[in-house]
Amino acid sequence: MSIEAGRVRLLAEGPVATVYAEGAAAVKVFPAGFGRDTSTGLERERKALDSVRSERAILQADEVIQFADGRAGLRMAGCRGSLAGLLASGARLTVRDALAIGQTVSGALAAAHRVGVVHGGVTPHNVLFRHTGELVLADFGTALRRAFPRDPMYSVEYSAPEMLRDDALTEATDLYGLGAVLYAALTGAPPFPRRTGQQPGERILQVLREPVPPLQAPGLPLELSEVVGRLLAKDPKDRPRDPAVLADTFRKLYRAGDGRAVEFDDFAAAPSPAPAPPAPTLGRALVLSYGPEDKPKAGKRIRWRPLALAVLGVAVVGLSVLPFVLRPGQAPEQQNLPAAVGPAQVSSVAPAPDVKLVLNPPSDLGDKVQLNWTATGDLDFAVVVAGERIPTATIVAGRQHAMTVPVDQTRKYCFQIRATDGTHIYSTAPVALRGASCNP
Repeated sequence: MSIEAGRVRLLAEGPVATVYAEGAAAVKVFPAGFGRDTSTGLERERKALDSVRSERAILQADEVIQFADGRAGLRMAGCRGSLAGLLASGARLTVRDALAIGQTVSGALAAAHRVGVVHGGVTPHNVLFRHTGELVLADFGTALRRAFPRDPMYSVEYSAPEMLRDDALTEATDLYGLGAVLYAALTGAPPFPRRTGQQPGERILQVLREPVPPLQAPGLPLELSEVVGRLLAKDPKDRPRDPAVLADTFRKLYRAGDGRAVEFDDFAAAPSPAPAPPAPTLGRALVLSYGPEDKPKAGKRIRWRPLALAVLGVAVVGLSVLPFVLRPGQAPEQQNLPAAVGPAQVSSVAPAPDVKLVLNPPSDLGDKVQLNWTATGDLDFAVVVAGERIPTATIVAGRQHAMTVPVDQTRKYCFQIRATDGTHIYSTAPVALRGASCNP
């Protein structure tokens, strides 16, 4: 197959791969080939999923493709569109629609988890509609997610706290993603949607600590609200553990909407496997389309890790909102170069305690910078890094009070600490390095 030959048409551009239509099939093309370890992991996952091919809620990758230019891709059945596109169009889903989505996604996760495959990134972009109208879950597996890491801000609102803290991809993070998808289906927006002017660090801290806003939707059953709330628990141990039980619960609630009796068993033991029912579809005709995806920008992608940043001398894809502006062309102004930061600024209008958040002067070690900060209280932290002529990056620091950040020895930098106690967001003023002028 040759993408350049004009035999295919572009469907969508995601944070890593590009999707094309080739007849009735879809081809997902990655920017590079699959290495030996990636190919081994991918083949293991494909073989395991093939053993549950009878589960139509899983969109299988039917073929691995190697292109002449060194890129690699996957061929799979084509679909009409995604839940992300549906939500972006402004369509409002009913409770029964959300239950159909919950039944599909939880059923797909149950089958995959049973054979040892973790999805790794459940979002509305991966909930698709076959041409028949059936719902399916696509893009299973962690092998390609590890080989081609996404910018964490791309889907931060669907990422479990432990994904942001520890880079975890587990069955529990899949269930958190299911909860976030259901929340978006019921309300039209994820639990922590981006607000105008909100900085990346604040969004990460929201996911880490802030309680999920209560679900409010017309005709919402209390049982469904409780299920979604448990799926979105901050601690993975507090989430439901068996997606097969979830699928059965959603099925019962869906049937209750037809006037049939329902007994809510609060996640009792999973029932014995039964023949799979017909795949659910949404309850009415809707215009389906692929959702707007973030298109890859020029520049090399940083390989993110939970507590460290790769080389800052290259572009970070997707982080375009700057919490402060570094102007390397300006002559350094001493008033913009504080030796230490004063009292923390609080972004919430509600009364907040003085957490005494202070960022100490950075230690310049050439190719890295040592940061230390102090604060009182039970807080989660994020480090914001702005470099000369490179985009701003946000690094999750968890509950640490120190971090070593790799830097380019030839660039100027500004650093800022953001923190949250679960109710308020606190920020230090930016601190400069190497004569940078940091403007809040």
